[in-house]
Amino acid sequence: MNSTLFRYSYKRAFPLWLVFTVLMCLYSFAVVRMYDPVAGAALQALAQSLPQAMTVLGMADYGNTFTAFIVNYLYGMLMLALPMVFTILLSVRLVAQHVSRGTMAYLLASPNSRKCVTATQRNVLILDLFLMLAVCCAVTIILCEYFYPGLLAIKHFLLLTACIFALQLAFAGMCFFFSCKCRSAGRALTISAALCILFYTIRLLANLGGPFAFLRYATPYTLLDPVGILQSDLHACLLPLVLLAIAIVLFLLAGRSFRKRTLPF
Repeated sequence: MNSTLFRYSYKRAFPLWLVFTVLMCLYSFAVVRMYDPVAGAALQALAQSLPQAMTVLGMADYGNTFTAFIVNYLYGMLMLALPMVFTILLSVRLVAQHVSRGTMAYLLASPNSRKCVTATQRNVLILDLFLMLAVCCAVTIILCEYFYPGLLAIKHFLLLTACIFALQLAFAGMCFFFSCKCRSAGRALTISAALCILFYTIRLLANLGGPFAFLRYATPYTLLDPVGILQSDLHACLLPLVLLAIAIVLFLLAGRSFRKRTLPF
């Protein structure tokens, strides 16, 4: 890894990271503050009146505890989608954009191998994702302990956040692969966004059940089981290891693809 390139890429990515992290923290604040007897009863009544709509959005009935409420509205929809959008944008910026602009030629003209460059950019992506989820998780815990001390099952919440990180790493590996594979930033962005949106749409359709129930096996979201994690189910806690394996394979394939390809110098 090249430390100079790492610092440069991290600084360039920081504004984008800050915007998405602030949005996620604001959403966390809104979710935590929604939990009170009046609003809680209203939301529960809404969920009971529109059960199918809530299920499609990923806001299933995880239980009537405070932790279940936070997980339901925090990780049901936006907290899955926002990091994914961030990953798409950043992965393209880290590799494909350099190729499109011709700056990759300058990077490789220095005493840095292609393996070193891709490893450095990969580490920037992984670190930014980790920090984003870590900050959001820490802010959520602090808010919960401040407004409703002792109600949040912190260990389960941390475990679920770690599993969410594994899921986002799998998507990051996929986006980074296409960023290394494609000859232009536009193509990498299009393919990465299309696949991520496709998987997310399949998840929404699978949540409908019935004739669409089989679709849940066609998306990485199947390997994330929030209900099982909250109940300390061993199988649910081990499934994200498959996501980690997928992420590792995709990152390795991304580096290999970039080393083997012909660049438009």
